[in-house]
Amino acid sequence: MLVATYVTSLFNVLLAPALLVALALTPLLLFAVLLTLWRRFVRSRNRRSPLTSDLLRTPGYGLQERMEELTLDFDIDFAALMWIPLLFFGVYQIRAHATAHSQLFVPLFVLMGAGMLVFFTSKLIDTADRRQRYKEAYQGELATAQLLEPIIANGGRLFHDIQAKGFNIDHVVVSPGGVFAVETKHRLKPTKGNAHQQARVAFDGKALRFPGWVETKPIEQARAQARWLSERLTKATGLTVRARPVVALPGWYVTCTAPSDVAVVNPKNWNFMLRPARDEPALEPAAIQRIAYQLEQLCQLPPPEQRKFVSSRRTG
Repeated sequence: MLVATYVTSLFNVLLAPALLVALALTPLLLFAVLLTLWRRFVRSRNRRSPLTSDLLRTPGYGLQERMEELTLDFDIDFAALMWIPLLFFGVYQIRAHATAHSQLFVPLFVLMGAGMLVFFTSKLIDTADRRQRYKEAYQGELATAQLLEPIIANGGRLFHDIQAKGFNIDHVVVSPGGVFAVETKHRLKPTKGNAHQQARVAFDGKALRFPGWVETKPIEQARAQARWLSERLTKATGLTVRARPVVALPGWYVTCTAPSDVAVVNPKNWNFMLRPARDEPALEPAAIQRIAYQLEQLCQLPPPEQRKFVSSRRTG
């Protein structure tokens, strides 16, 4: 008798709410399946894409993918959070209908429900915060790309989201002035204090000194990416390529107080990229074309049928 009571309580708490949710979601899932089948086998039947040229990655393409993944994660966690009221409903059913022996389950499932509520709420907050940071970074990359576009009219080429093993390079400029690996950093400005002073960042050759904090990682990152790009392009083209590292800070007024191999600039000040370094000759159009061809291979998009969506849950 006691076992039967426990089984009934377990059904009321877990299985009954699950069946209710499954029943409510069945029409939606059926519609999604039918829509997918229609797109794949009806709309696209005897049709193919008219696009024959390879497409290149746009500014912040990787960030866009991450934002989409986080949006999916947010929706999944929010849907899971909606189960918690049903769990409490099951607990209420136990309190209302179960015998005295099954009342021992009530505190346990109340505690479980509260724990799930806290867990999924914290995950939602974390996911929303990460997505907002990716959005801000994406806006910074778009701004940098737009500010660098005039280089194209001056005989240069501009590439975005160059793919490497374990990292990417936000932008690469190839111009008569050489090859530049550009790392964009979007940083929010303080709202308190003198607005003119709070918009300034100083670079002493080793660190970025923002109003209120100091960063060295962007300098190291830009230098490492330029080194990788130099080696990759030198091997691929047969030319001696020395990519120059650049840290772009859109919206900031940058003051450099010491010389460095890393250029830290507001990307609207792009003119220096048209001039070669003192000890290097200007790149000829043929060399620019050879380097540009190799860069195209590093930022091509795969055909739509080969693109695979992987949730950001893979990284935990």
